[in-house]
Amino acid sequence: MTRPFTYPSFILLLCVLPASVYGQSDETVDLETVSIQGDQTSNDRISSQKLLKVPGAGNDPLRAIESLPGVVFSNGNRSEPAVRGSSPEDNAYIVDFLPVGYIFHLDSSSILNDNVVEGFTLEAAAFGSEYNNATGAVIDADSRLPYQDRDQLVVDLSLLKAGIFVENQVTDDQAFYLSARQSLFQYYIENFLDDEDFEFTTVPEFYDYQGKYSWRISDTETVSAQIIGARDKGGLLFADDSDQVLQDPGLEGGLRFEAFFNSQGIVWDKFYASGLSHTLGISQLEEKFAFGIGFNNRIDVKVNSYNLRSQFSCPIHPHHELQWGLEYDEAHIGYKGRFDAPPCDEFEPDCRIVDGTETITGSGKPIVRTWYANLADVWSVTPAWTLIPGVLVSTDDYTDQDFVEPKLNSRWEFHRNWAFTSGYGQYHILPDNFGSYTPEFGNPELKQPTADHYEIGLEQSLSDDFVLGELFWKVELYYKTLEDIIIGRPPQDPLYSDLSVEQYNSLPRYTNDANGKAWGAELFVNKNLTDQWYGWLSLAYSRTERKDQLTGERFRYNYDQPVVVNAVANYQYNRDWQIGFKWRFQSGQLVTPLEGAVQDEDNPALYNPIYGNLNSERLPAYHKLDVRADRTFIFQRWEMDFYAEILNLYGRSNVVDYEYEGADYSNREEVTDLPTIVSFGIKARL
Repeated sequence: MTRPFTYPSFILLLCVLPASVYGQSDETVDLETVSIQGDQTSNDRISSQKLLKVPGAGNDPLRAIESLPGVVFSNGNRSEPAVRGSSPEDNAYIVDFLPVGYIFHLDSSSILNDNVVEGFTLEAAAFGSEYNNATGAVIDADSRLPYQDRDQLVVDLSLLKAGIFVENQVTDDQAFYLSARQSLFQYYIENFLDDEDFEFTTVPEFYDYQGKYSWRISDTETVSAQIIGARDKGGLLFADDSDQVLQDPGLEGGLRFEAFFNSQGIVWDKFYASGLSHTLGISQLEEKFAFGIGFNNRIDVKVNSYNLRSQFSCPIHPHHELQWGLEYDEAHIGYKGRFDAPPCDEFEPDCRIVDGTETITGSGKPIVRTWYANLADVWSVTPAWTLIPGVLVSTDDYTDQDFVEPKLNSRWEFHRNWAFTSGYGQYHILPDNFGSYTPEFGNPELKQPTADHYEIGLEQSLSDDFVLGELFWKVELYYKTLEDIIIGRPPQDPLYSDLSVEQYNSLPRYTNDANGKAWGAELFVNKNLTDQWYGWLSLAYSRTERKDQLTGERFRYNYDQPVVVNAVANYQYNRDWQIGFKWRFQSGQLVTPLEGAVQDEDNPALYNPIYGNLNSERLPAYHKLDVRADRTFIFQRWEMDFYAEILNLYGRSNVVDYEYEGADYSNREEVTDLPTIVSFGIKARL
């Protein structure tokens, strides 16, 4: 049987062709390879060691992502970042080439152990064809290979969590490490709460683990088996006379939440003498999500995903390097639940359980199969200009949609140490909230949301300047359009006031009737004055809008925070102590103002709130200063790192929301972020 001649086999053939095909001698082939990401120590990147020292991050380099331009954590109310006007749900997360369930715990700390994080890439927009299933940003984290020349035991302890890390060499070419961490705040959080309105039924807590076993077959070939997993849970019960229950009786019975995932995978990396290199991965991902509101509303979801992913790179000409890959993902989704709540979304400020008009029960076990193929050409048009055209082709058998999405990135070094960059790409995503696509709880006819990204940038490096030291700065402008955003069915009153309840309930609970756009400008400056001093500054100005096509309403999006400023600096005070600070300023969070409340005609004890225009009021500006001090103690047989942090040093009362008292919403109170807090941690390496 003749083997099909597909485009991957054609590219592989190019990689093994003799040098004479390209007009070179048979003895030596000198191919120019261009790296898109650049060197990990270049001025436009911040090393993981520096990110570990960011005040307020608690030795978590991924949590320090907040100090980079374009990133918003919504004043700490969400555990995942919103990047350049996109929702946190629009992001994709990858760890060591393989997909993971989630990457941030409920307290916004990451699931990765700082002892193994080698670095991460934040692709804020216009990312390449090797990434898929994301319309927002991509966070691609890498953990290092186990050390071959040392064994170590590391014990971490802070006010928030405790962890243990073990690393051992097995043979001359094989080694492993394993880490496990557990939150600690569940043991004392209730001592800091004096609220008669609720009590914890499950005190919030989390754990995570990570492990890797590597076999260095040769200097150019490595096989790694890796495991990673995490769990978060919590629950609380409201008092019968609490404001929450008086305003929404559907909350009687409390809230319950649990999420966990476990992943196992094998990754094979190899570099061939011809210049061909590849990374091949196979993984299994188990996820569970359970959520409950009140006595009767609950949803349980269990997903088992099987993923095959490959990425190849090969120089086929002195001026061309082809990059391509194939990916197959098969998700077995099991769900069951009961809900009498309305179809809530970010477009509706009043989404009380008591406003539900129907009771929905359902279960199912759909299987979603998705195929991806990507291709890009790293084209050295001139020694100073690199152009990367690419394309991502994908299809799935659930929505039956096919996508052919072009990408284009360019970097032109028009003058010594000066460069002009630009990027464009089309993207789509099948949201993790699969419930909106199910027949019972959503609409199986939904399309996948899409986005177009545009960005241009100007950057300069002054690393050769003796007086200034290493200095790099970059200005970027971006523009995003978003289509087919999923929104819930609007309330019956007033849009559907002429429909009966039965007619209203027959409408799709979710539709693709929203769109949006985001644009902004960002400045990033990274500077190393001396070996004792380094820091960076990021400034961002942006605007984010959404439009509800059903109502015609256009409004600023929840994560619209026009001005964000981050200033980070660390100073090596002496041989023992390092001191740092981080100051952050951002525009206040948007809220929808409450204009009053009217008594319900059928239930006199219940008041229905009357809201103004969506997201038409902005809270006061949010800013705070965090400081940190680090010291390493070296003993005869072991050493210990100690750090102390003061969060919100000058005690700014940052308003992050409003809450209302009584059934009639008669009094508004400010909800503020954390006051001044002192934290510390130790890491003992034995």
